[in-house]
Amino acid sequence: MDIVYHDLSRMHEVKTFIDEWNNSSNYLEVKTSGSTGEPKIHRLTKGFLKKSAERTLSYFHLTSGMKAGLCLSLSTIAGKMMVVRSILAEMELHVLPVNHNPLKDLSIDLDFTALVPVQALNYLSNDISNPINGIVLIGGAPLNEEQFLKISKKFRQAYQTYGMTETASHIALRKITADFNLPYRLLDGISISEKEGQMVIHCKEIEGGVLHTHDCVELLDERTFHLLGRSDFVFVSGGIKIHPEVLENRLSNLIQESCLVVPVPDETWGATVGIVLLKNAKIPSNMALKPHFTSSEIPRKYTLIDEILMTVNGKVDRPKMHLKLQNHEWQALL
Repeated sequence: MDIVYHDLSRMHEVKTFIDEWNNSSNYLEVKTSGSTGEPKIHRLTKGFLKKSAERTLSYFHLTSGMKAGLCLSLSTIAGKMMVVRSILAEMELHVLPVNHNPLKDLSIDLDFTALVPVQALNYLSNDISNPINGIVLIGGAPLNEEQFLKISKKFRQAYQTYGMTETASHIALRKITADFNLPYRLLDGISISEKEGQMVIHCKEIEGGVLHTHDCVELLDERTFHLLGRSDFVFVSGGIKIHPEVLENRLSNLIQESCLVVPVPDETWGATVGIVLLKNAKIPSNMALKPHFTSSEIPRKYTLIDEILMTVNGKVDRPKMHLKLQNHEWQALL
């Protein structure tokens, strides 16, 4: 594998990981993102990581001599897997800065790279005239419909990924096109089932062959699914389960700025839908909201806040936000 450094400050980081990959240990230690609680350390076998990389290389027909871009930190499973794929396929690895727009000054075409949403969207904010032709994986945080469609116009081979540290990066992909409702499709060697509304992943390389997740899904068949959100964040309003991520996506079509859906205690509904808005946001009207939500889903209260707290990889830090919102003042929307 040849390495081209566009950011010389990353030389030690990359060399350290390659040495770790090549040492005699059968394991690598990887830290989770911490988006639902304290980050955890997982020990994954190198054989597991190799099999995961081979699935991706086979799916996209990635071969020797192609150019791969490393835009992610090697503290994450996504960053580590970009290096592992490059090693196994003997691709030319281009090491780029880990910042909000690592592709900004790049003068070559990459065949394959991975970005978090904020990196892809910041690149597009530069008013890029030419589409990106190479394969781009986008993961680590959700995309709303507006972001999905924006990326589809300039990235010809962009894929939203589904995976986690425990699965050694992604196990499912959906192509980013003009159709936001496309489902995720599993890679070969993976199947899924559902238990109490949550996804169960079946893969022989996973310890015990089974991984129970906290992700709520709509299964279309053993190979495809729609992702609804985390069961950790589901709440009940008027006897109906509310998935905050689903409502937040609908709100993204009505509100330009970032917003957050949280439960607010209510005598009638048990909990009602509250929306957290940035202080400069335009507060949506009842008339604008009603066509997009059922009676249980419709936001009934709102509060204004200076910032929505995020994890390092761009996910909303919901545990910290819930703490921040304790004793916050809520105003009625209806």
